[in-house]
Amino acid sequence: MKRVFAVLALILLAVAGGIYALGSTESDKYITLRATFRMGGAVYKGYQLEGDTLVFKFERNGDFFTQAMEVKEFTTDEKLSPKKVVMEVNTNGEIRRYEAKLVKEEEDRLIYGASEL
Repeated sequence: MKRVFAVLALILLAVAGGIYALGSTESDKYITLRATFRMGGAVYKGYQLEGDTLVFKFERNGDFFTQAMEVKEFTTDEKLSPKKVVMEVNTNGEIRRYEAKLVKEEEDRLIYGASEL
């Protein structure tokens, strides 16, 4: 009898694990960031997962930057399911982070917007 319960428990555990695995991959999507900058010169350095936070990284170096608003769009090259999306801007060593908000959801892509303004 104990053996029957042990087998049933293993089967249920395997089924639950399979359902979780299938569900988690279906929720993964490409993440797009629409980044608005208050001045020019920001260079995209890529993205990085920090725990459950996706960080899009930008860098500005120099003494003079155009004072024109710029909007740029960047998309991950893999499907992810972060809990939070952040834009990080490093200007001459001064790092600032801006939380991105979900703007639009498409079939296989989530579009977030973040702004320095």
